[in-house]
Amino acid sequence: MSGEILISARGLEVAFGVRGGGGRAVQAVAGIDLDILRGETLAVVGESGSGKSTLGRALLHTVPVTAGTVRFDGVDLARLKGPALRRFRRRFQMVFQDPYGSLNPRLSIGAAIAEPLVVHRLASGAALKARIAECLKMVGLDPAVASRKPHAFSGGQRQRICIARAVAARPDFIVADEAVSALDVSLQGQILDLFQDLKDQVGLTYLFISHDLGVVRQIADRVAVMYLGKVVELAPTAALYGRPRHPYTQALLAAAPTPDPALERQRPEPPLRGAPPSPADAPIGCRFHTRCPHAAEVCRTTPPPMTQAAPNHFVACHLAGAPELAPSPRTT
Repeated sequence: MSGEILISARGLEVAFGVRGGGGRAVQAVAGIDLDILRGETLAVVGESGSGKSTLGRALLHTVPVTAGTVRFDGVDLARLKGPALRRFRRRFQMVFQDPYGSLNPRLSIGAAIAEPLVVHRLASGAALKARIAECLKMVGLDPAVASRKPHAFSGGQRQRICIARAVAARPDFIVADEAVSALDVSLQGQILDLFQDLKDQVGLTYLFISHDLGVVRQIADRVAVMYLGKVVELAPTAALYGRPRHPYTQALLAAAPTPDPALERQRPEPPLRGAPPSPADAPIGCRFHTRCPHAAEVCRTTPPPMTQAAPNHFVACHLAGAPELAPSPRTT
């Protein structure tokens, strides 16, 4: 990592109207301050509905931002309109969860990879064909397969094709939204290695969205933990896994499965019970207090600020010094 900030979000909010809700809105992202350094992989974890994917799309300016700012390489994206925004979009791309639904079955994979190059007028003719071949080689595929349709490839190969399409326009930043969750474990490792190789080769920066804590530990430089639209903990990966400070992070790590049956049998009672409240009716105060084993009166009334608990380790919790949950044998 260079230490240079590539993306900076301040007070970022995204709200969606509720059909038949009488004007009520769901706050999917609720006032997030976040910096992403050039060359790093920042992972975002949390349960379904925590706002992870919406955060990723807000950083790419593909969903309307209700409040706050997103600056990309110092440029406020909200100030870009029309052609200026389209030119800027070349610099960020997305890799989606479903490698089957992400590719148009009517297009050859070569045409799919060519699409961003054509849209942004970056190559044509022989240069376009050469770039398609180069991208296929970068993801470990033979350029000779460029004329084939997506149905001729396995799930892992299709995800490689989606990654080739994402890097074709030479972006600075890629959002990978659950990009390995549809693959089996052996393929997950290969795709994670590919992400890392591409990062080293061409200097990519990633926002890696996942619910899988094992995957995150393998690829991330830092981890942001989200709950009901808020970042509740942000830390370097080793620090977060070694000493999680927020009760929600502690519960997520304690609940993570392990392939070792002996350790599974020693699993303590899950510390995190029930489902999170609806984002349309988020609790007052700390949004986690309704499920927190340490909740005090201040947690029920006052939102906790994000404070620094250790070098580069930030947590939004009134009780960050409270006794930690019993460590799971899976994380020791």
